[in-house]
Amino acid sequence: MYSSKRKLLFAAMTMALSLTGTAHAEGLNGTVGIGASFQNSDAEPFGSNVAADADFPGAFDSGDGIVGVLGVGHDLAGPFRIEGRLSFHQADFNSRRYGTGARNGAEYILDGDIESTSLTIDGFYDIPTNGAFSPYVKGGIGVSSNRYSARLGGAGVAEFDAFDGTSDGYYDAYADRDSTEFAWNIGLGGSFALNDRITLFGEYQYASFGDGSTGQDYFTDGFRVDSTAHEVLLGLRSQF
Repeated sequence: MYSSKRKLLFAAMTMALSLTGTAHAEGLNGTVGIGASFQNSDAEPFGSNVAADADFPGAFDSGDGIVGVLGVGHDLAGPFRIEGRLSFHQADFNSRRYGTGARNGAEYILDGDIESTSLTIDGFYDIPTNGAFSPYVKGGIGVSSNRYSARLGGAGVAEFDAFDGTSDGYYDAYADRDSTEFAWNIGLGGSFALNDRITLFGEYQYASFGDGSTGQDYFTDGFRVDSTAHEVLLGLRSQF
């Protein structure tokens, strides 16, 4: 995980230096934003044990969390601009499901989190207006370093709770796992110029960070999610 994040940070610095050198500080801007991330995809079991059991829950809700963004951008010709964004996305989840058939009424709780550090190049089109407010549309592509962590709890795991070495109400034999995936986003927002240099913006984006999965246990079980999210941001953009 740390190697992937170091590569992303190095790429972000390289991109920022490249933009600075190209723009000679004219039309260059910096962005900072924070907001909420609402996971859109379910977590699903995989492997040849519980994933193949029709009575075991086939999906668990992923959770909600936060997103933070740092960006360096450059104004292009007309209403177009481009921005390199380094973003951190985190969501906790604690989803309760019940088995069916032979597992009827058995409670299962999937508890954990997913963290994604993404580096994207985003393009923006600012819709011209005659005032301080300007709506815009955007889209971006890049890469995401994902870390997925999950453990299984609930009354349904009581019989194999101790198999992970500790009886604590959770079966925790799924190793955390990191992966680097293709990422993309589309969105829209609005900018409001506070003065000649500082702009307040609000933004919505639908973002995809690729797959996240745990390691597999002795029984080949694991959990994975195709991580997508609805995100809302509030931030500031400053001209250099």
